[in-house]
Amino acid sequence: MELGYIILAMSFVLAFAAVKLLQPVAEWAQLVDKPGGRKQHQGVIPLVGGLAIYASILLTTFLFIEQPIEIRLFLLAGGLIVFMGMVDDRYELSARFRLVGQFLISCIFVYALEVHFHSFGDLFGIGELNPGWLGYPLAVLSIMAAINAMNMMDGMDGLVGSIAMVSFIGLVALFGANGNTTFQYLCMAFIGSTGAFLIFNLWGARKPKRIGKIFMGDSGSMFMGLSLGVLLIYGSQGESAAFSPVTALWFVLLPITDMFTIMYRRVKRGRSPMAPDRTHIHHIILRAGFNAKQTLYIMLCVQGLFVVVGAVLHVYKAPDWFSFLGAIALVVFYQLLMKRSWRFIRWSKRRIFTAA
Repeated sequence: MELGYIILAMSFVLAFAAVKLLQPVAEWAQLVDKPGGRKQHQGVIPLVGGLAIYASILLTTFLFIEQPIEIRLFLLAGGLIVFMGMVDDRYELSARFRLVGQFLISCIFVYALEVHFHSFGDLFGIGELNPGWLGYPLAVLSIMAAINAMNMMDGMDGLVGSIAMVSFIGLVALFGANGNTTFQYLCMAFIGSTGAFLIFNLWGARKPKRIGKIFMGDSGSMFMGLSLGVLLIYGSQGESAAFSPVTALWFVLLPITDMFTIMYRRVKRGRSPMAPDRTHIHHIILRAGFNAKQTLYIMLCVQGLFVVVGAVLHVYKAPDWFSFLGAIALVVFYQLLMKRSWRFIRWSKRRIFTAA
């Protein structure tokens, strides 16, 4: 485990250094986010967080982690999606182009590495569900769902990075308990590099003499989603699985539920499911009277609760159907909350006003 702490520290240092090196380059390359429309930040912010995290992961992995074919293809596909995200940050690619790119990159894992669904577990109490050949396309769709869920949730400082970090912390524990040190160390590299990014993203200022503020950009959020999707499928399948498929669901339950809920509401209103808006759960909490820091803490508590519940149910060998039923119950509660979000906003504002 000492090597794990070295990887954690080294990935943090490398990501921190990468940000400092990339910040002056970002403005020259026009890889920046400008305020306007839905974007309410002040000043021009470099979009180099994703590139810095990937560079740190790449170097740390090369120096300290074994290089089986899984890791090498992981880094290759990760580099491709970071590049596509950077192009999207610079030129604003169409949703169709992004989906095609995500599909092709996801296929690298599914068809080149055989990362697919062998089993969904006993979700309904009637025996193990084996998807057969459908396990391949369903794995591609699942990875794409994770990519877009994290990308669509990237609407406030620190949110995607913090939520991903909580999931990676849970994966460190589960992979470690299973003896899979390669992927445990990879997750620790993600924790260190994401931690360095969050320092700039949450506490950075726009003054050159201080820590400069940066955003993750589409390159970072899609890389986080791709990494979580692949690691959760890989860790939950096969004879040496570190956890059950339903446990993997708990680790991305919040962003996945938020994404599908928002997409359904957009389609119902006659809009494109990929059209951006300000109706995500964190936007609802902000409109309810909470400030950005309080909203981030609330989202982190929810994500942390989901990860802990999923891990505890796995450790104590709860039946898959019981764990799945709990996840479905939370999804239903989420739908009811979003359907009556205006009541929650009005009640919360009245309560905050009365307390003040």
